[in-house]
Amino acid sequence: MNAKIRRIEEKCNNCMQCVLDCASGVWKNIDGIPEMTDQNLCNRCSHCVAVCPKNAIENDFLKIEQVRRVKRKRIDPEVYKEIVLSRRSIRHYTDRPVEPETVKDIIDVTRYSPTASNSQHVSYIVITDPNILKEISEMVFSTAASFYKYSNTRSGKIFFKGRKYSASIDAMLEKYIDPMAYYMELKDSGRDLILHNAPVLILLHGPSMSFFGADNANIAAANMTNYAHSLGLGSCYIGFVTLLSRFNKKLCRLINLPKGRKVYASIVLGYPELKHPYTVSRKMPEIDWIEG
Repeated sequence: MNAKIRRIEEKCNNCMQCVLDCASGVWKNIDGIPEMTDQNLCNRCSHCVAVCPKNAIENDFLKIEQVRRVKRKRIDPEVYKEIVLSRRSIRHYTDRPVEPETVKDIIDVTRYSPTASNSQHVSYIVITDPNILKEISEMVFSTAASFYKYSNTRSGKIFFKGRKYSASIDAMLEKYIDPMAYYMELKDSGRDLILHNAPVLILLHGPSMSFFGADNANIAAANMTNYAHSLGLGSCYIGFVTLLSRFNKKLCRLINLPKGRKVYASIVLGYPELKHPYTVSRKMPEIDWIEG
């Protein structure tokens, strides 16, 4: 049987909400009646089903068992605000492993994050093998150490310190290159400065040529870290893993990154060793209003 999108006439009250909320032009107002005009335009966003107050729309392209009524009484802005204000980037973890079912639950919630044109192109690589995690950490740190060693050569001094790039690049070089000797001492003492000895690394990846791959993945990553925090887990974005994956083929092979895909966000998860009973200070936002 061919998939179909249809309106159940005896249930429909002609409120036109499906027409108003359809971004693809599948539903249109035809002489005061909401009509499905071209189901081939459907991008499976589920909005028509989600918005209909009478449950009068059936869409065979969707997995209807995944659709349920929203529990609006459980939506509490103060709870969400506290999650955002209290979430920290965690760089010290206990030895307690994260159960696979917990990771699956986190990803299951994360998959509801919006994507451009409902592409749903975000995929996940979950790494819990301690040997692979250690190899990734060593690979990233050794790359940074190589830059540091080069920065102390004659040509390196000219490249890193004798030239001016941009304020952001200069600040990054000052932040990570200048104190590298200290970081190397910490590493020699057993500190993992890249993955922080976290038991789980999740790589969010998408099509390498996607216009909105980074947006899709990082929206998902934000939801992932907030939900993980609500479960009592800590998390941290590991930008250097994401950066190194762009040009290090060995790392891409190690993480089994599929061909034609790009890592857009890297997140470690684990149970925090340190607690943060207070929120932190953040500068006031710079806002430019453009009003009519």
